[in-house]
Amino acid sequence: MKIKKVLSALMAAVVTCSFGLCSVACGGDESNPAAPKNTDPYDIPQDYCRTYYEVFVRSFADGNNDGIGDLKGLIKNLDYLNDGDDSTTDDLGINGIWLMPINQSPSYHKYDVTDYYDIDDEYGTLEDFDELVKECNKRGIWIQMDLVLNHTSSQHPWFKQARNDARAGKVAGDGIEEGTSKYMAYYNFYKWDEGPRIDKARYEKRGEGFEYLCNFDSAMPDLNLQHPDVRAEITKIVDFWLERGVKSFRLDAVPWANAYDSIYNEENGEFWTWFNDYCHSKGAEVAAAQGWANDAIAKYCYNVGEVWADNDTVQAFFGTGMSNFNYAVAANPDIGYAQVINGFGSAASFVEKLVNIQAGVLGRDPDALLSNFLSNHDNDRSSCFFGLDKSLIKKAAGLYLLSPGNPYIYYGEEIGANGFSESSQNNDPNKRLPFNWGDGRSKIQDPPGANFSGKQRLGSWKSQNTDPNSILTYYRNAIKLRNRFPEIGRGLMKAYRLDASGKIVEASAAGAINSLNTYVAVYTLTWKDRTVLIAHNIGEEDAVLDISNFAGYSLQGMLKADGGNVKLDDNKLTMSPSTVAVLKAV
Repeated sequence: MKIKKVLSALMAAVVTCSFGLCSVACGGDESNPAAPKNTDPYDIPQDYCRTYYEVFVRSFADGNNDGIGDLKGLIKNLDYLNDGDDSTTDDLGINGIWLMPINQSPSYHKYDVTDYYDIDDEYGTLEDFDELVKECNKRGIWIQMDLVLNHTSSQHPWFKQARNDARAGKVAGDGIEEGTSKYMAYYNFYKWDEGPRIDKARYEKRGEGFEYLCNFDSAMPDLNLQHPDVRAEITKIVDFWLERGVKSFRLDAVPWANAYDSIYNEENGEFWTWFNDYCHSKGAEVAAAQGWANDAIAKYCYNVGEVWADNDTVQAFFGTGMSNFNYAVAANPDIGYAQVINGFGSAASFVEKLVNIQAGVLGRDPDALLSNFLSNHDNDRSSCFFGLDKSLIKKAAGLYLLSPGNPYIYYGEEIGANGFSESSQNNDPNKRLPFNWGDGRSKIQDPPGANFSGKQRLGSWKSQNTDPNSILTYYRNAIKLRNRFPEIGRGLMKAYRLDASGKIVEASAAGAINSLNTYVAVYTLTWKDRTVLIAHNIGEEDAVLDISNFAGYSLQGMLKADGGNVKLDDNKLTMSPSTVAVLKAV
């Protein structure tokens, strides 16, 4: 069963025009030379393999002109992300949205929740959220909601009561026996002269006779996730949001759930296995009740965790039933995607690394999908990894968007957003600056604490929207390829190299190695007996590849970061610099 985008052309035009984006799509694609009419049929199975777009709601779009982004602003600009019409190509083509925290919170970033059952006042209301779900469903977009379970805000009613009880000399307990506190048991309180001393992991409140665990900040006390009453609260939260239309959760600070460091331990593994099992069970129940159950879906709530750690630790958490972000190849200019695009290391060797990562993950969960990204809200903007070089930015996009698994695009990445010009300005608010629409709409305030004094040097949405050579157009074209070939996201990856004669051979049997392997990456992705062959020339010279081992494959699609050409003639695939070729047997 495939997603059917149900907006009629008339309705799409009405929605688009009413939202002030007439320059994008009103009257069809003819107004945009970067977006010719799409004649390629999309093949998008209705499952949890998605192209996700990470949104910091506060900085994306302002729907009520108060200077702060909100859900209404996101709704009004959904057509930019996906207009629901396969025949157009001036939308980005994503089919999943990761919403950074939207619950009630006293902070600008909202990773310290005070109410898990409501929308923060800055962002709107539950009715706004319901409207977002409705409009996303029209476009085949699944919502993944950031859920922060490692800790709450110190302003959460649970913790406020717990702290009052601690000040009164109570101890953690069931709250029924005299001198005990139910809500102290929700957290991790210790008497001042007892308990382990891990200074970096505890906030010591001198003079009050107690301390409590807070791995990140004193205003973010850690929950006791082993407590049955806390788990009962969590199931209620999961039920509330899945029944409201959320499809899955992005989970914050996963390795810290039962630890004083970013590690995998038995307690962590047990908690996240319990949590993911419950989510999958509840997701299946919701899918059946709402009529979108599908035999092709192995899990109905496929969560993704933030495990910012070494590859072994990341892979261990796949055994709990969730996906996890692929930090082994992302979030840093010196590793993975950025490293190979910047010319360090071998492109062929990088492919083999991805193959090994995927194999390790599938060994822990046969239904697993990698979750790939370049950077997110905790990292420098990925454009800065490449010195704001448009060609390098495009090549990196092509490589990770056409890797197996779910790619996560951080809002603004697709227009080359940057967030700092000097290392002294490299703080979290600068990584979460307002989206640069550039079309005169209501200006969004910078997040509190931002001190970015530069400018968005690679342009705005407006300046790139109709430019066929822009970063934005390249992203659209890359996602279009993903939407045509489900093998790309879902397929089992196999690495190839070029032998001395330039023939594509299995990496394990390459023999003499051609120097082209330094900057040519070749791999296949196989899903349900369907295989695509993908080749990237990330170098600065032409590459000629002998594909005689893939007789019968034809050139089905290509990407060009800097013009040039890709052609296939008599089993010789000729690729200009900075191009990608997608081939398939037909």
